[in-house]
Amino acid sequence: MSVVRRALLFSFAERYALIVINLASNLLIARLLTPAEIGVYSVTLAVMSIAQTLRDFGIASYLIQEKELTDDHVRTALGVTLAIGISLALVLAVAAPWVADFYREPHMRSLVWLASLNFLLLPFSTISLALLRRRMAFKAVAGVSLVATVAGAITSVSLSWAGFGPLGLVAGTLVVSATTGFTAWVAQGERRLLRPSLSHWRSLFRFGAQSSAVGIVTSVAMDINDLAVGKLMGFEPVALLSRAQGLMYLFYRDLMGAVRNVAYPAYAKAVRERQEMEPLYVASVNYVCVVAWPFYGFVSLYALETLRLLFGPQWDAAAPLVPLFCLGGAFAAIGNLMGNLTVAMGRMDLLTRMELFFQPVRAALVVAMAAYWRQPWACAAAFALTLLLQLPLIYSVKARFLSNDWPALRRNLARSALVAVLALTLPLLLKLLLPCSPGQPMPWPGFALAIVGCILGWLLALSWCRHPLASDPAFARLTCFWRHRRHDNPPRIDKTE
Repeated sequence: MSVVRRALLFSFAERYALIVINLASNLLIARLLTPAEIGVYSVTLAVMSIAQTLRDFGIASYLIQEKELTDDHVRTALGVTLAIGISLALVLAVAAPWVADFYREPHMRSLVWLASLNFLLLPFSTISLALLRRRMAFKAVAGVSLVATVAGAITSVSLSWAGFGPLGLVAGTLVVSATTGFTAWVAQGERRLLRPSLSHWRSLFRFGAQSSAVGIVTSVAMDINDLAVGKLMGFEPVALLSRAQGLMYLFYRDLMGAVRNVAYPAYAKAVRERQEMEPLYVASVNYVCVVAWPFYGFVSLYALETLRLLFGPQWDAAAPLVPLFCLGGAFAAIGNLMGNLTVAMGRMDLLTRMELFFQPVRAALVVAMAAYWRQPWACAAAFALTLLLQLPLIYSVKARFLSNDWPALRRNLARSALVAVLALTLPLLLKLLLPCSPGQPMPWPGFALAIVGCILGWLLALSWCRHPLASDPAFARLTCFWRHRRHDNPPRIDKTE
């Protein structure tokens, strides 16, 4: 098994396990807390995420891409992250009363105070995890993430059950940060305690300034739903948007996170080895879309059923928002890996200029639609529209450093779209034919049949359409029995091929 395939295996295993753990904890929390309480927590996270991008400062990417990494580079990264983390913790502690007054929610003061402690813990986990990823040690990364996530989930659910409300969720994030830092340090093997330094601060700041600029504007644009809606409409609409967007994020953030974790170091390795990058990029986009599009299509068709299964009937009002977010996710899948490719090929400057131009436009559109219509669907529609409008910009920027092979991209995406249509045929027929009362979910047997039908239809469509994913060894093992049955009849094979 190749290094990249092994890394992807562990990265996907980590993400699937994290999804299961997070879904289980969210299922319980959604029944323990009210939508208003979850809305307050979501807005607090949106406020913290802006500071989070400053804290990251591109340091993990800097350590991964540095060609001649030394202890001085690592010590400098530690020194810079500590300085930034302490500064941000102090700023947020001072700003907490203002944030609470702005949203007219006194509880946000204690939430921001507690959450600010994360910035004192995160520097230690950032360095250790970056070094593990640089070595492609994704088995160790998966172990660290699983241990930390389980510890955080137990903390959040326990404190929510004990009546601490959103404070319990923030405490869970602190436990995750502390556990990640300790277990990642243990997983390093050498377990050295390096003294912080600033000896290479110039090279780190050149890289980190651009990365932070991209991170800040992207974070604001992505979190503007919570920030704007919380002020304009209140906390319950924030919770509904967050819950609907969360279904889309199961792929956009969680599963794609597994791909991005491997794609960046893999692209960087291919650049160092002078491989042809466009075929590699087209193939990776094709693999992403053939998984993403059936997922988003199914969740859009069965939004109410999925919300009921995961979070209970109190979130039914979020169901109409899910298809809009999933439509945006389907658009995003086509350009999701371009950022990794751009940084790996040393064109961080192009990515920075693109994001500094586009993300304020996205934020302005979301705020304008929220202010004009005062309805959650307007924010969801703005989210989908901006991701569609971003695609031409993404590929025009990419053409500046790597020519677009449009015929190959169109052929591959058309094949992935056909696979998605075939996979969704049975679920769509079941949705249309099975009787269901208005506003009520499909009975569980029908929903389960739709899930199984979608998965089996996807597997068969991959082979029938001769999608490149069908030739992957992992897929071959999944369909070995069916392939064996086909090969028992050579005349039929010869005739069809």
